[in-house]
Amino acid sequence: MNTIEESWNVMAMAYEDFTENSDSYSYSIEWPCIQKMLPKIKGKSIIDLGCGTGRFTFLLENEKPDVITGIDLSQQMLDIARDKAQRNNSTAIFAKGDLNNLDLINMNKVDFIFSSTTFHYILDLDTLFYKLFNLLNEEGSCIITLMNPVYTAGYPIDKNGIFPSDEDWNIRYLDKSLRSYMQPWIEYNDTINNYLSSSYHHTFSDYFNAIIKAGFHILQVEEPAPPLEWKERFYNRYDSFIQTPSFLILKLVK
Repeated sequence: MNTIEESWNVMAMAYEDFTENSDSYSYSIEWPCIQKMLPKIKGKSIIDLGCGTGRFTFLLENEKPDVITGIDLSQQMLDIARDKAQRNNSTAIFAKGDLNNLDLINMNKVDFIFSSTTFHYILDLDTLFYKLFNLLNEEGSCIITLMNPVYTAGYPIDKNGIFPSDEDWNIRYLDKSLRSYMQPWIEYNDTINNYLSSSYHHTFSDYFNAIIKAGFHILQVEEPAPPLEWKERFYNRYDSFIQTPSFLILKLVK
């Protein structure tokens, strides 16, 4: 079991409890932007890479695809997703798989690939986007939500298991060192011990060069803002997001 898989198995329920509410970034900022970018996926075959507990898998299922499959590395996340699918009479399929080994996933090519905030856990972007390109049918498309490079540039540099201090959260944009930090759903959870997550920081050029080399055409690039109503309801969250955006959302076509 690799460290990313272990980390998400430990955090699965805490993540679900923290993020599954109507005011989460996923529902309030990310999904409204994705909806405006979505191609027609009714009757299409879809894969959701890094599906986690199935949040976007189920939202995409509402668009009536022919088949939708969620792939994730964490068995605990998949268990939660399957339980939700059963309770909601969903026909979504959930399977265990590693984005570092997409060629090991036994499935046919698909019409549409979706992935949300997963690629900063992948070191080799060139190979990843090449495999995505080859997983798509002709004229297939993708919507990929990335953690904005401005945001991941502020993740603390890994210190061999030592928890970062507040002063370690500072922008180091061109530093490609491994990053280690505590996720908010761990920091604000009283039922689970503090736990470090690790990921990579990729720059805008890292992403776009990997996409171009793979052969994709870039149709749309968005950096969604928080809802204006948050300026009154959650001013600190609103202002923090305006200063450092969390998302970079890309629409790509083969």
